[in-house]
Amino acid sequence: MDFDLARRAVPVPAALLLLLTSACTGENAAPAPVAPTQPPVVVLIQAPAATSTTTASIAEPTSEPARATVAPDARPLRLGGLARWRPAVENYAPSVQLANTTALNGARSPFATYLVAMHNRIHPIFADEYLGTLGNLPKDHPLNQDLTAALEIVLNRDTGKVVRMGVVRPSGMTEFDLVALSAVDRASPFGRAPDVIASPDGNVYVHWEFHRDPVDACTTRNAWPFILKSAP
Repeated sequence: MDFDLARRAVPVPAALLLLLTSACTGENAAPAPVAPTQPPVVVLIQAPAATSTTTASIAEPTSEPARATVAPDARPLRLGGLARWRPAVENYAPSVQLANTTALNGARSPFATYLVAMHNRIHPIFADEYLGTLGNLPKDHPLNQDLTAALEIVLNRDTGKVVRMGVVRPSGMTEFDLVALSAVDRASPFGRAPDVIASPDGNVYVHWEFHRDPVDACTTRNAWPFILKSAP
């Protein structure tokens, strides 16, 4: 059943709605009205249409048991909402293979500078917006446990846009993994990268951990840069 959001205030955390909607559109969407005294619910995202703006709808209340990988008070995302990220969360094959990497050497310092620039764009979205909303949940809520999702991020050197991205180590909570992916996607492009940090195929390779802990969150100390010997 669809709901008329223009006539009915729906208790959705603003930042969570913004993040998950952007996972399909790649754009910053206006947050839905928030009723601060009501518990959060998961946003169901329609698959993006070629000629129209994606519309978010809200799940109907249900008494069905929750799945193991989502919050117990939430319905799973529709297939349309997961379709974009399915290759990134299911059997993702990393481009970085240790046998095909080389020492950073002189690229270490410019790579570190570029990671800081990336972090400055990712942090407000992942840490400030998303993690900031989770404090309203009960302490024993699954999303308030010790969660870590590790992503592989592949960027185009010239534009800083995401070429390929996927989960190399899942957190155990699909929602958390999707938000990490969405945060990077929304934060991009990151600008032209120094030539010295690019691999032979012209791409920049990074593995980055995203933590539920607000201190670790998306800090650059949990980001590992790589230069490949040859194109994967």
